[in-house]
Amino acid sequence: MTATVTAGRGIVTPQGVVLDLETAGVGHRGLARFIDLLIVLAVLAVIVAIGEYIAGSIGGETVGLIFSLVVGFTWAFGYPVVSETFFRGRTIGKMTLGLRVVTLEAGPIGFREAFIRSLFQIIDILASFGSVALLTGMFTNRSQRLGDFAAGTFVIIDPRIVTHVPAVPFTPPMGTEEIVAAMDVSKLRPEQERLIRSFLLRVGDLSGAARIDLGHRLAASTSQYLGHSQQYGLPPEPYLVAVMAARQLREGGLAQLAIQ
Repeated sequence: MTATVTAGRGIVTPQGVVLDLETAGVGHRGLARFIDLLIVLAVLAVIVAIGEYIAGSIGGETVGLIFSLVVGFTWAFGYPVVSETFFRGRTIGKMTLGLRVVTLEAGPIGFREAFIRSLFQIIDILASFGSVALLTGMFTNRSQRLGDFAAGTFVIIDPRIVTHVPAVPFTPPMGTEEIVAAMDVSKLRPEQERLIRSFLLRVGDLSGAARIDLGHRLAASTSQYLGHSQQYGLPPEPYLVAVMAARQLREGGLAQLAIQ
């Protein structure tokens, strides 16, 4: 039994327990893509103009055409790859709408995921003028297009712009005080923190199988991203509690307040 993702609600377990992450719908994604498309077309117009200038200067239309095609395709394909890789799942359009691409465990995407998403975007445009992406986004639980399925990603509304959730202190599990004090959690992303927090507050509502499955997935993806070797030897749930306690201590103090 594994967790799934429902558009507009976030990650939902087989028991119907919602783990907080606001999934972006087709409307938000479409508007973000339209903004990105305007940017791509504007730069393509400049590239074509340069190609025409080259053709006029050299006197060969073939050279100008090849320049326009090669540079134009590289730009159209490379823009989302570079942007989503270096801006952690965001393009200019997504930044404008407050959206972010994440992995299915709410982790940040890398070059591989961004490359696959961009490749399928080109394929989708060439094959169906975007109609397949629209249909899959409308009728899939995660509001995913084909590139998301292939890359193992989905798009969320950035947790930093949604309504603030109540503060909950997490204390270090017994015997992990020194580990928590030395734990580096500076790279932990808001969407990861929100998902871990939600999971820990709802473990009592999960079946044993779903609790183990989701706990292992969250702990594995978190420890890999943060560079925590073997989760400091901790089981998944104590490790996730330790991460949250370390994050709160680093930010100044909910965990310390709870200890006092």
